[in-house]
Amino acid sequence: MPTYGSAEFLKRRYQKDPPAEDTKAERARTLKRMKWSAYGIAVCTLAMFGTVALYPTPRKSKARLLEEASDKTKVTQLDAPPSILGASTVNDREGEQQVPTGTSTIPFFPKFIHVTTDAPSSTPAAANEGTQKDVQYQLVGLGVRTVSFLSIQVYVVGLYIAVSDIAALQDRLVHSVADPVATTLVPDEKSKLRDLLLDPDQGEEIWNKIVKDGQVRTAFRIVPTRNTDFMHLRDGFVRGITARSAHFASDKNDNSFQDESFGSALNDFKQAFGGGARRKLGKGEVLLLARDAEGKMLVWAEDNKGDRVKMGEIPDERVGRLLWLNYLAGKNVSSEPARQSVIEGVMEFVGRPVGTVATQVV
Repeated sequence: MPTYGSAEFLKRRYQKDPPAEDTKAERARTLKRMKWSAYGIAVCTLAMFGTVALYPTPRKSKARLLEEASDKTKVTQLDAPPSILGASTVNDREGEQQVPTGTSTIPFFPKFIHVTTDAPSSTPAAANEGTQKDVQYQLVGLGVRTVSFLSIQVYVVGLYIAVSDIAALQDRLVHSVADPVATTLVPDEKSKLRDLLLDPDQGEEIWNKIVKDGQVRTAFRIVPTRNTDFMHLRDGFVRGITARSAHFASDKNDNSFQDESFGSALNDFKQAFGGGARRKLGKGEVLLLARDAEGKMLVWAEDNKGDRVKMGEIPDERVGRLLWLNYLAGKNVSSEPARQSVIEGVMEFVGRPVGTVATQVV
Protein backbone atom coordinates (compact mmCIF):
# COMPACT_ATOMS: atom_id res chain seq x y z
CA MET A 1 0.00 0.00 0.00
CA PRO A 2 1.46 3.39 -0.98
CA THR A 3 2.53 5.55 1.99
CA TYR A 4 1.73 9.18 2.49
CA GLY A 5 3.97 11.32 0.39
CA SER A 6 4.83 8.59 -2.07
CA ALA A 7 4.69 9.38 -5.76
CA GLU A 8 1.81 6.95 -6.39
CA PHE A 9 -0.30 8.39 -3.57
CA LEU A 10 0.32 11.96 -4.64
CA LYS A 11 -0.53 11.06 -8.23
CA ARG A 12 -3.89 9.70 -7.17
CA ARG A 13 -4.51 12.46 -4.65
CA TYR A 14 -4.03 15.30 -7.04
CA GLN A 15 -5.20 13.64 -10.25
CA LYS A 16 -7.90 15.65 -11.98
CA ASP A 17 -11.35 14.15 -12.49
CA PRO A 18 -12.06 13.10 -16.08
CA PRO A 19 -14.18 15.48 -18.10
CA ALA A 20 -17.95 15.11 -17.80
CA GLU A 21 -18.19 14.17 -21.47
CA ASP A 22 -15.88 11.18 -20.92
CA THR A 23 -17.98 10.04 -17.94
CA LYS A 24 -21.18 10.21 -19.97
CA ALA A 25 -19.60 8.32 -22.83
CA GLU A 26 -18.35 5.59 -20.49
CA ARG A 27 -21.80 5.32 -18.89
CA ALA A 28 -23.41 5.04 -22.33
CA ARG A 29 -20.96 2.30 -23.31
CA THR A 30 -21.74 0.45 -20.06
CA LEU A 31 -25.48 0.69 -20.61
CA LYS A 32 -25.05 -0.48 -24.19
CA ARG A 33 -23.09 -3.54 -23.03
CA MET A 34 -25.79 -4.32 -20.42
CA LYS A 35 -28.54 -4.11 -23.06
CA TRP A 36 -26.68 -6.41 -25.42
CA SER A 37 -26.14 -8.85 -22.56
CA ALA A 38 -29.86 -8.81 -21.80
CA TYR A 39 -30.65 -9.40 -25.48
CA GLY A 40 -28.25 -12.31 -25.51
CA ILE A 41 -29.89 -13.88 -22.45
CA ALA A 42 -33.34 -13.48 -24.05
CA VAL A 43 -32.19 -15.00 -27.33
CA CYS A 44 -30.62 -17.96 -25.52
CA THR A 45 -33.82 -18.52 -23.54
CA LEU A 46 -35.94 -18.47 -26.70
CA ALA A 47 -33.49 -20.82 -28.39
CA MET A 48 -33.81 -23.32 -25.55
CA PHE A 49 -37.61 -23.24 -25.66
CA GLY A 50 -37.51 -23.53 -29.45
CA THR A 51 -35.25 -26.54 -29.24
CA VAL A 52 -37.63 -28.25 -26.81
CA ALA A 53 -40.62 -27.48 -29.04
CA LEU A 54 -39.01 -28.53 -32.32
CA TYR A 55 -37.25 -31.59 -30.99
CA PRO A 56 -39.54 -33.15 -28.37
CA THR A 57 -38.78 -36.36 -26.57
CA PRO A 58 -39.23 -39.19 -29.09
CA ARG A 59 -42.66 -40.71 -28.76
CA LYS A 60 -43.67 -44.24 -29.31
CA SER A 61 -45.19 -44.97 -32.67
CA LYS A 62 -48.93 -45.31 -33.02
CA ALA A 63 -48.56 -48.97 -33.89
CA ARG A 64 -46.49 -49.54 -30.74
CA LEU A 65 -49.07 -47.75 -28.57
CA LEU A 66 -51.86 -49.86 -30.01
CA GLU A 67 -49.80 -53.00 -29.48
CA GLU A 68 -49.14 -52.10 -25.85
CA ALA A 69 -52.81 -51.30 -25.28
CA SER A 70 -53.74 -54.68 -26.70
CA ASP A 71 -51.15 -56.38 -24.47
CA LYS A 72 -52.48 -54.67 -21.37
CA THR A 73 -55.98 -55.97 -21.98
CA LYS A 74 -54.58 -59.52 -22.28
CA VAL A 75 -57.13 -60.20 -24.99
CA THR A 76 -56.15 -61.82 -28.25
CA GLN A 77 -56.97 -59.46 -31.12
CA LEU A 78 -58.71 -61.32 -33.92
CA ASP A 79 -58.86 -60.31 -37.54
CA ALA A 80 -61.57 -57.66 -37.83
CA PRO A 81 -63.70 -56.75 -40.84
CA PRO A 82 -62.12 -54.19 -43.18
CA SER A 83 -61.84 -50.89 -41.32
CA ILE A 84 -64.40 -48.33 -42.41
CA LEU A 85 -62.36 -45.51 -40.92
CA GLY A 86 -59.00 -46.55 -42.25
CA ALA A 87 -57.78 -46.58 -38.65
CA SER A 88 -56.43 -49.36 -36.48
CA THR A 89 -58.59 -50.70 -33.68
CA VAL A 90 -57.78 -52.18 -30.29
CA ASN A 91 -59.76 -54.42 -28.01
CA ASP A 92 -60.79 -53.21 -24.56
CA ARG A 93 -61.09 -55.37 -21.46
CA GLU A 94 -64.43 -56.75 -22.65
CA GLY A 95 -62.99 -57.54 -26.07
CA GLU A 96 -64.91 -54.76 -27.83
CA GLN A 97 -63.21 -53.03 -30.74
CA GLN A 98 -62.19 -49.43 -30.05
CA VAL A 99 -61.22 -46.73 -32.56
CA PRO A 100 -58.69 -44.01 -31.56
CA THR A 101 -60.21 -40.51 -31.48
CA GLY A 102 -56.98 -38.54 -31.68
CA THR A 103 -57.47 -36.83 -28.31
CA SER A 104 -56.10 -38.01 -24.97
CA THR A 105 -59.15 -36.80 -23.04
CA ILE A 106 -61.52 -39.26 -24.74
CA PRO A 107 -58.99 -41.61 -26.34
CA PHE A 108 -61.32 -44.21 -27.89
CA PHE A 109 -64.80 -44.64 -29.35
CA PRO A 110 -66.44 -48.06 -29.68
CA LYS A 111 -66.56 -49.30 -33.25
CA PHE A 112 -69.97 -50.86 -32.58
CA ILE A 113 -72.83 -49.79 -30.32
CA HIS A 114 -76.36 -51.06 -29.77
CA VAL A 115 -79.35 -48.75 -29.89
CA THR A 116 -82.71 -49.71 -28.45
CA THR A 117 -85.68 -49.19 -30.74
CA ASP A 118 -89.26 -48.77 -29.56
CA ALA A 119 -90.72 -50.65 -32.51
CA PRO A 120 -89.49 -52.09 -35.81
CA SER A 121 -89.18 -49.57 -38.62
CA SER A 122 -90.85 -49.93 -41.99
CA THR A 123 -87.60 -50.50 -43.89
CA PRO A 124 -87.03 -53.98 -45.32
CA ALA A 125 -83.90 -54.43 -43.23
CA ALA A 126 -85.71 -53.43 -40.04
CA ALA A 127 -88.70 -55.60 -40.90
CA ASN A 128 -86.43 -58.63 -41.08
CA GLU A 129 -85.27 -57.85 -37.55
CA GLY A 130 -88.81 -58.33 -36.29
CA THR A 131 -89.23 -57.16 -32.71
CA GLN A 132 -85.51 -57.01 -32.03
CA LYS A 133 -84.84 -54.07 -29.72
CA ASP A 134 -81.05 -53.86 -29.60
CA VAL A 135 -79.89 -52.94 -33.10
CA GLN A 136 -76.17 -52.98 -33.87
CA TYR A 137 -74.71 -49.75 -35.23
CA GLN A 138 -71.25 -49.28 -36.78
CA LEU A 139 -69.04 -46.21 -36.56
CA VAL A 140 -68.71 -44.29 -39.83
CA GLY A 141 -66.57 -41.33 -38.77
CA LEU A 142 -65.68 -39.20 -35.78
CA GLY A 143 -64.01 -35.93 -34.81
CA VAL A 144 -63.53 -33.36 -32.09
CA ARG A 145 -65.64 -30.22 -31.84
CA THR A 146 -63.63 -27.15 -30.87
CA VAL A 147 -64.61 -23.55 -30.14
CA SER A 148 -62.89 -20.14 -30.32
CA PHE A 149 -59.59 -19.33 -31.97
CA LEU A 150 -57.86 -21.25 -29.17
CA SER A 151 -59.44 -24.49 -30.48
CA ILE A 152 -60.76 -25.47 -27.05
CA GLN A 153 -62.05 -29.04 -27.20
CA VAL A 154 -65.73 -29.39 -26.27
CA TYR A 155 -66.68 -32.95 -27.17
CA VAL A 156 -65.94 -35.87 -29.44
CA VAL A 157 -68.74 -36.78 -31.84
CA GLY A 158 -69.14 -39.89 -33.96
CA LEU A 159 -71.69 -40.89 -36.59
CA TYR A 160 -73.02 -44.45 -36.45
CA ILE A 161 -75.25 -46.32 -38.88
CA ALA A 162 -77.35 -49.43 -38.34
CA VAL A 163 -75.34 -52.31 -39.81
CA SER A 164 -78.35 -53.67 -41.68
CA ASP A 165 -78.90 -50.25 -43.32
CA ILE A 166 -75.37 -49.86 -44.69
CA ALA A 167 -76.47 -51.33 -48.02
CA ALA A 168 -79.17 -48.66 -48.36
CA LEU A 169 -76.62 -45.91 -47.74
CA GLN A 170 -74.21 -47.52 -50.21
CA ASP A 171 -76.93 -47.63 -52.84
CA ARG A 172 -77.86 -43.96 -52.42
CA LEU A 173 -74.26 -42.78 -52.52
CA VAL A 174 -73.27 -44.94 -55.49
CA HIS A 175 -76.24 -43.82 -57.55
CA SER A 176 -75.62 -40.16 -56.78
CA VAL A 177 -72.67 -40.26 -59.22
CA ALA A 178 -73.06 -43.52 -61.19
CA ASP A 179 -75.72 -45.07 -63.42
CA PRO A 180 -78.68 -46.90 -61.82
CA VAL A 181 -77.26 -50.38 -62.41
CA ALA A 182 -73.90 -49.71 -60.75
CA THR A 183 -73.16 -51.54 -57.50
CA THR A 184 -69.79 -49.97 -56.69
CA LEU A 185 -67.65 -47.02 -57.74
CA VAL A 186 -64.41 -47.02 -59.68
CA PRO A 187 -61.59 -44.69 -58.51
CA ASP A 188 -62.62 -41.79 -60.76
CA GLU A 189 -66.22 -42.01 -59.55
CA LYS A 190 -65.07 -42.19 -55.92
CA SER A 191 -63.01 -39.05 -56.45
CA LYS A 192 -66.04 -37.32 -57.97
CA LEU A 193 -68.25 -38.35 -55.05
CA ARG A 194 -65.68 -37.10 -52.53
CA ASP A 195 -65.55 -33.73 -54.30
CA LEU A 196 -69.34 -33.50 -54.27
CA LEU A 197 -69.56 -34.31 -50.56
CA LEU A 198 -66.88 -31.72 -49.79
CA ASP A 199 -68.70 -29.06 -51.80
CA PRO A 200 -70.92 -26.99 -49.44
CA ASP A 201 -73.93 -26.91 -51.74
CA GLN A 202 -73.68 -30.28 -53.51
CA GLY A 203 -72.80 -32.09 -50.30
CA GLU A 204 -75.74 -30.54 -48.50
CA GLU A 205 -78.09 -31.55 -51.30
CA ILE A 206 -76.88 -35.18 -51.29
CA TRP A 207 -77.05 -35.58 -47.51
CA ASN A 208 -80.38 -33.76 -47.26
CA LYS A 209 -81.98 -36.29 -49.60
CA ILE A 210 -80.40 -39.27 -47.84
CA VAL A 211 -81.29 -38.13 -44.34
CA LYS A 212 -84.80 -37.07 -45.35
CA ASP A 213 -85.94 -40.19 -47.20
CA GLY A 214 -82.94 -42.50 -47.44
CA GLN A 215 -84.51 -44.99 -45.02
CA VAL A 216 -81.35 -45.39 -42.98
CA ARG A 217 -81.08 -45.43 -39.20
CA THR A 218 -78.23 -43.34 -37.87
CA ALA A 219 -77.04 -42.00 -34.52
CA PHE A 220 -74.63 -39.41 -33.21
CA ARG A 221 -72.66 -40.32 -30.10
CA ILE A 222 -71.41 -37.24 -28.26
CA VAL A 223 -68.94 -37.44 -25.35
CA PRO A 224 -67.86 -34.17 -23.65
CA THR A 225 -64.18 -33.64 -22.92
CA ARG A 226 -65.06 -31.58 -19.84
CA ASN A 227 -68.02 -31.31 -17.46
CA THR A 228 -71.00 -29.58 -19.04
CA ASP A 229 -74.80 -29.61 -18.81
CA PHE A 230 -77.66 -30.50 -21.12
CA MET A 231 -78.98 -26.96 -21.37
CA HIS A 232 -75.65 -25.71 -22.68
CA LEU A 233 -75.55 -28.44 -25.32
CA ARG A 234 -79.22 -27.93 -26.15
CA ASP A 235 -78.74 -24.20 -26.73
CA GLY A 236 -75.88 -24.90 -29.12
CA PHE A 237 -77.96 -27.44 -31.04
CA VAL A 238 -80.92 -25.05 -31.25
CA ARG A 239 -78.75 -22.23 -32.58
CA GLY A 240 -77.41 -24.55 -35.27
CA ILE A 241 -80.87 -25.81 -36.21
CA THR A 242 -82.27 -22.27 -36.36
CA ALA A 243 -79.38 -21.04 -38.50
CA ARG A 244 -79.72 -23.98 -40.88
CA SER A 245 -83.48 -23.42 -41.25
CA ALA A 246 -82.87 -19.74 -42.05
CA HIS A 247 -80.27 -20.81 -44.62
CA PHE A 248 -82.80 -23.07 -46.35
CA ALA A 249 -85.37 -20.26 -46.38
CA SER A 250 -83.05 -17.52 -47.69
CA ASP A 251 -80.62 -19.40 -49.94
CA LYS A 252 -82.78 -22.27 -51.18
CA ASN A 253 -86.21 -20.66 -51.01
CA ASP A 254 -87.36 -23.58 -48.87
CA ASN A 255 -89.93 -22.42 -46.30
CA SER A 256 -90.77 -25.88 -45.00
CA PHE A 257 -89.07 -25.01 -41.71
CA GLN A 258 -90.93 -21.77 -41.10
CA ASP A 259 -94.39 -22.96 -40.04
CA GLU A 260 -95.83 -23.31 -36.54
CA SER A 261 -95.54 -27.10 -36.53
CA PHE A 262 -91.78 -26.85 -36.89
CA GLY A 263 -91.66 -24.42 -33.98
CA SER A 264 -93.67 -26.90 -31.91
CA ALA A 265 -91.29 -29.70 -32.89
CA LEU A 266 -88.35 -27.55 -31.84
CA ASN A 267 -90.01 -27.09 -28.44
CA ASP A 268 -90.28 -30.88 -28.17
CA PHE A 269 -86.56 -31.03 -28.80
CA LYS A 270 -85.90 -28.54 -26.01
CA GLN A 271 -88.11 -30.48 -23.60
CA ALA A 272 -86.20 -33.67 -24.34
CA PHE A 273 -83.18 -32.00 -22.76
CA GLY A 274 -85.05 -31.22 -19.56
CA GLY A 275 -86.59 -27.87 -20.41
CA GLY A 276 -84.77 -25.24 -18.36
CA ALA A 277 -83.16 -27.65 -15.89
CA ARG A 278 -79.38 -27.55 -15.84
CA ARG A 279 -78.83 -31.27 -15.55
CA LYS A 280 -75.17 -32.10 -15.62
CA LEU A 281 -73.40 -34.19 -18.23
CA GLY A 282 -70.02 -35.13 -16.85
CA LYS A 283 -66.76 -35.60 -18.70
CA GLY A 284 -66.75 -38.99 -20.42
CA GLU A 285 -70.53 -39.49 -20.17
CA VAL A 286 -72.52 -40.02 -23.34
CA LEU A 287 -75.28 -38.16 -25.13
CA LEU A 288 -76.79 -40.35 -27.84
CA LEU A 289 -79.01 -38.88 -30.55
CA ALA A 290 -80.59 -41.69 -32.59
CA ARG A 291 -82.73 -41.20 -35.68
CA ASP A 292 -84.88 -44.03 -37.05
CA ALA A 293 -85.77 -44.64 -40.69
CA GLU A 294 -88.91 -42.48 -40.43
CA GLY A 295 -86.91 -39.59 -39.00
CA LYS A 296 -88.07 -39.78 -35.38
CA MET A 297 -85.24 -38.80 -33.07
CA LEU A 298 -84.61 -40.36 -29.67
CA VAL A 299 -82.43 -38.69 -27.05
CA TRP A 300 -80.50 -40.90 -24.62
CA ALA A 301 -78.12 -40.16 -21.75
CA GLU A 302 -75.54 -42.72 -20.67
CA ASP A 303 -73.37 -42.47 -17.56
CA ASN A 304 -69.82 -43.74 -17.11
CA LYS A 305 -71.15 -47.10 -15.93
CA GLY A 306 -72.97 -47.66 -19.22
CA ASP A 307 -76.48 -47.19 -17.81
CA ARG A 308 -78.61 -45.54 -20.49
CA VAL A 309 -81.74 -43.47 -19.84
CA LYS A 310 -84.18 -42.26 -22.47
CA MET A 311 -84.71 -38.50 -22.14
CA GLY A 312 -87.30 -37.92 -24.84
CA GLU A 313 -88.26 -38.20 -28.50
CA ILE A 314 -89.01 -35.81 -31.35
CA PRO A 315 -91.35 -37.32 -33.98
CA ASP A 316 -90.92 -34.50 -36.54
CA GLU A 317 -88.11 -35.56 -38.89
CA ARG A 318 -87.20 -31.98 -39.80
CA VAL A 319 -85.53 -31.26 -36.45
CA GLY A 320 -83.21 -34.24 -36.63
CA ARG A 321 -82.49 -33.64 -40.32
CA LEU A 322 -81.24 -30.10 -39.73
CA LEU A 323 -79.21 -31.22 -36.74
CA TRP A 324 -77.63 -34.02 -38.80
CA LEU A 325 -76.81 -31.61 -41.63
CA ASN A 326 -74.97 -29.37 -39.17
CA TYR A 327 -72.39 -32.15 -38.88
CA LEU A 328 -72.45 -33.56 -42.41
CA ALA A 329 -72.48 -30.72 -44.94
CA GLY A 330 -72.61 -27.02 -45.69
CA LYS A 331 -70.28 -24.04 -45.44
CA ASN A 332 -70.16 -24.21 -41.65
CA VAL A 333 -70.28 -27.49 -39.77
CA SER A 334 -70.14 -28.21 -36.06
CA SER A 335 -66.96 -30.28 -36.43
CA GLU A 336 -64.91 -30.18 -39.60
CA PRO A 337 -62.74 -33.16 -38.52
CA ALA A 338 -65.91 -35.21 -38.00
CA ARG A 339 -67.24 -34.27 -41.45
CA GLN A 340 -63.94 -35.19 -43.10
CA SER A 341 -63.84 -38.49 -41.22
CA VAL A 342 -67.43 -39.36 -42.20
CA ILE A 343 -66.63 -38.67 -45.85
CA GLU A 344 -63.60 -40.96 -45.69
CA GLY A 345 -65.77 -43.56 -43.97
CA VAL A 346 -68.41 -43.59 -46.69
CA MET A 347 -65.64 -43.75 -49.30
CA GLU A 348 -64.82 -47.14 -47.78
CA PHE A 349 -68.48 -48.12 -48.22
CA VAL A 350 -68.79 -47.20 -51.90
CA GLY A 351 -65.51 -48.91 -52.74
CA ARG A 352 -67.18 -52.29 -52.14
CA PRO A 353 -70.20 -53.84 -53.86
CA VAL A 354 -73.53 -52.86 -52.34
CA GLY A 355 -74.52 -55.22 -49.55
CA THR A 356 -71.10 -56.75 -48.91
CA VAL A 357 -70.04 -54.53 -46.00
CA ALA A 358 -72.92 -55.56 -43.72
CA THR A 359 -72.34 -59.27 -44.39
CA GLN A 360 -68.64 -58.88 -43.49
CA VAL A 361 -69.58 -57.19 -40.19
CA VAL A 362 -72.33 -59.63 -39.24
